[in-house]
Amino acid sequence: MRFAHKVMICGLGVALAMPGQGASGAMSAAGPDLPPLGQRVQFGAYVDGMIADPSKLLAFEKQLGRTTEVASYFYGFGDEFPAVTEQTFARGGTREVLLSWDMGPTRFIDWSTGVHDAYLRRIAAHARAYPYQVFVRPWPEMNGDWQDFQPTAAGTEKHGGTPAQFIAAWRHVVTTVRDAGGDNIKWVFNPTADTYPETTDVRIIWPGAEYVDVLGLDGYNWGVGGPFRWRSFAEIFHVQYTRLTALHPSAPVWICEFGSKEPAIDDGAPVDPTHSKAAWVRTALASTAFPRITTLVAFQVRKERDWRVDSSAAALAQLQRGLA
Repeated sequence: MRFAHKVMICGLGVALAMPGQGASGAMSAAGPDLPPLGQRVQFGAYVDGMIADPSKLLAFEKQLGRTTEVASYFYGFGDEFPAVTEQTFARGGTREVLLSWDMGPTRFIDWSTGVHDAYLRRIAAHARAYPYQVFVRPWPEMNGDWQDFQPTAAGTEKHGGTPAQFIAAWRHVVTTVRDAGGDNIKWVFNPTADTYPETTDVRIIWPGAEYVDVLGLDGYNWGVGGPFRWRSFAEIFHVQYTRLTALHPSAPVWICEFGSKEPAIDDGAPVDPTHSKAAWVRTALASTAFPRITTLVAFQVRKERDWRVDSSAAALAQLQRGLA
């Protein structure tokens, strides 16, 4: 989920997965018969307020005219899962649950040295009692320079450390939970799509394919204004998608958060009559450039921008069409 960033920010999340494909399954390589993105993914959302009131997700589905296959929401350090909330959103095992897990206020070395092992074992115990799989993205957008847990060469971020310490922490978290029986937790390595110089290169913080089940990406079109320019879905994701898929030969890619500014609204950036969010959505869902994307999850919140898929009737109509 997006907060104020130093240079670039993100804002709308949507998660989609390939129907009938497990989290560890790989998609075939791109080919002339590859369907458009919107016709081959499973679609999900985070809807503002849905944890306190799960009916908000149902209302969103009614608005879309379809069910969601992924429920996405956010936890912090000290929260224990999967439990009753996940049971509710799992819809009897027919909907995947995607959890963003902010690990602050801690440092990477705390995890790798076992300071929080008792906490991790409690999570594993919850997982053993939980009848479905659950997808967890620890340290979400860890490469972003707005995060106080960004791995950096100096290791001076308040809740961070060095790249080597991040790798050790990630491996320890995954191994501890797996060894305690939490095999139904699937681990999502989820950087931001941003690759400008102040971000951390994902290739130096990659924990290894054996510690990652899903490759996740968050990315946003912030529109025109200030340091931002209008960017297509392909422009946003191409570079980081290429880096991630080179690191893992088979894991599926989930777009855990994505979105676009509504250019017809002055929401922190000026009204922009030269662009269209509806056209942005249409082009994104028509893409055949990313064969390993299996999941899209919408960040249905008006925050830094109006990231909601219904920010305009035209944008909503294009989403409905593209997912048909």
